[in-house]
Amino acid sequence: MIARNRSRSEAYQSTLSEDSSPKMRRARSQSRTRPIARTRSKSRAKFEVRDAPPEDLVEDEVNKFVHYKKFGLYATEISRVIAIDEIPEIKHSNQVVVKVKASTVSLNDCYIRRGIWYDSIPLPNTPGFDIVGTVVSMGVEAEAAGFEYGEAVASCCRTGGNARYIVVDYSDLCSVPGNVDSAQAVCLISTYMTAYQALHRCKPRAPRETLEGSNILVTGGNEPIAQAVIELAQRAGASKIFATAAKKYHDQLTEQGVCPLPMDAKMWLPLVRGKMDIVIDGICQDGYASPHQALNYRGHLVVHGMSLIMNGAEQGFCGTPFDVMYQRFKAGYLLSRTTRYCPYEWSRTRSAEWKHDMEYLMELLARGKINPKITKRITLDSVPYYQQQLEAGEINGLIVCKPWK
Repeated sequence: MIARNRSRSEAYQSTLSEDSSPKMRRARSQSRTRPIARTRSKSRAKFEVRDAPPEDLVEDEVNKFVHYKKFGLYATEISRVIAIDEIPEIKHSNQVVVKVKASTVSLNDCYIRRGIWYDSIPLPNTPGFDIVGTVVSMGVEAEAAGFEYGEAVASCCRTGGNARYIVVDYSDLCSVPGNVDSAQAVCLISTYMTAYQALHRCKPRAPRETLEGSNILVTGGNEPIAQAVIELAQRAGASKIFATAAKKYHDQLTEQGVCPLPMDAKMWLPLVRGKMDIVIDGICQDGYASPHQALNYRGHLVVHGMSLIMNGAEQGFCGTPFDVMYQRFKAGYLLSRTTRYCPYEWSRTRSAEWKHDMEYLMELLARGKINPKITKRITLDSVPYYQQQLEAGEINGLIVCKPWK
């Protein structure tokens, strides 16, 4: 359990800078850890939770988080930013309390808030798909797994990220190098991971097969995931990259060494039909028909969303609209040579592979080999406003929330 006493917390000093510092060694002596046994009920076994050593706790224990109690169309109407003088408590020995340094604000948060996400999301809810932060408290299972107090970690949590603190299972965490910008690091978790695994993991390939000489098509070329695809595909030696986008983005794509195509599938499909090795689509303009027809005989389609449908969808009788459910089913089971991708799902179902790839991307970031371009760095209080800006198309790019600003 984390101490809530403010007079005690004022004596503690934060051991990590805002975005970079070396990992701390956790204290191991009994004088620096305090085991606490709790019983949830008479039928449940006791478990042990360890507080961080006193010098590892933060100065300001006031927690803030974005919160809504019902699904709704307008974020500014239903969302509230709440401040409370306590930190979330660990309830199981495999959990970790993370002080959030950066979290994402994305269209996925908007779809969840509107109640049209394909999975059931309980209410009340806090948005925030991805987080980067530092460990401030953990259960004994997490400690036994090797996590350290003050260690920088990342997680694709799907909900709960737009807060100052979050409780996550240690199995959902991966390490973050101490010398990277937390705002850039959090952009890797869904955006760059989707791009990387779409390029390297989704298409069945021979052991030594690479992307060199491949033709790649990505839809929505100005969007964050498409921009990450372009950056990583060029790094991997792809022969030619095509990207659909509105006319105003064509000059930018040309400067990036990409062949720009119109947004309308009826105009771009005749130019690339049957020629692509990999097609990555997050729009679903015509039920994924055109992206699938663009594949060559060995090509593979990766579906990571359906923004054209989701942006205009309304909550159905059972929550998720029927068209969303059908297109998701179609991509997962009816289309040949197609992979349906979700970073949250893959982080749970293919955990070892996901963590391996995340560590690789983090290392690229630490060495300056990739460069996520952040459009806005915002405060917690601004999250509802920027959700609406995203939905209205008034802003495009990566938005990162810095909860301690």
